[in-house]
Amino acid sequence: MNPILNFPSDEFAAGKSIDIDIAADYLELSALFSRESQSFSEEIVNALELAADAEYDDVDDEIKNREEVAASAVARMAFRKRALAASYPFDIDANGDVILYTGGKTDLGHTAYLVSLILSNLKSVSPLLVDSEAHPTEEEVSRLRRYFQYFATAAIAAEVGGPAWSFGFPRPDRTGFLPKLCEIWESFRDGIVSPDPSAPSDPKDGGVDIFAWREQRDGLPGFLLLAAQVATGRDWKEKSIKIHVGGLFQNRWFSRAPVTAMVAYHVIPFARPDEEFRDDVDVLGNVLHRLRVPFRVSEATSLVSNGVAVEAFDLLDDASAWVQSYAERTRPP
Repeated sequence: MNPILNFPSDEFAAGKSIDIDIAADYLELSALFSRESQSFSEEIVNALELAADAEYDDVDDEIKNREEVAASAVARMAFRKRALAASYPFDIDANGDVILYTGGKTDLGHTAYLVSLILSNLKSVSPLLVDSEAHPTEEEVSRLRRYFQYFATAAIAAEVGGPAWSFGFPRPDRTGFLPKLCEIWESFRDGIVSPDPSAPSDPKDGGVDIFAWREQRDGLPGFLLLAAQVATGRDWKEKSIKIHVGGLFQNRWFSRAPVTAMVAYHVIPFARPDEEFRDDVDVLGNVLHRLRVPFRVSEATSLVSNGVAVEAFDLLDDASAWVQSYAERTRPP
């Protein structure tokens, strides 16, 4: 077992509703933090065996449960690999026994996945790194969240196939709220930015972290316009902007409201269970989670190469270098 990770064995007792994503994350982090860049599915079996108590009447049932948890974790990782293709920074051997970290230092899709993986397992949301030397410091957590904002901007740009602005506070260009909003709407030419007298006097981002659009060549309103919230904390599902961008934002910040509707998006680093995803979308609008963001980031690379403006994309190489340095720091000598 990896000594710097805490496997929550009590959450995987027979008969409990288990979060198999936690088990999959455990194997991925174990490989990332390993000097040999690998982990073994048997580590889950061993962790459950060490924590075994007398709740099983049948030893065979106990062994079967351990093996089923390990097999389910590997199956979940295999699903992640299918969903993300080359953007997934891990590989699994043919027998499902060995997990290999294969992340590339310059692969932005890989970095987006690793940033998401680490943010998903901060001690405020997951037990895996509680009391671990590998847990990021407060400064590092702030840095990771800032990087995720930039990766989310790239992912939203690829989602819409057009330019994107990182609007969340603090903005990478350090602009104020209204100057930035005016800059963005000069491109759209739909609506007049002018705050209502009753609007907040010192807004940070008005609840919107990213704007992106698909331009129509005729310059007329009625285009695809995305407004996204980026959420990395435990309360991520309480930050829906669906109603906000459905009228409140326009009423506050425009004297002539845009007629183009904003499509609400929510970008999160977490890997969401399939059975809960429908409700996520119902509450939040379209959701980009860990099984979508890295793939879209990889697509954004081609977008930028073709001259599409994606704000903060030039900062992503710094994120890759930092994540590699962080991973190396956590590995045993």
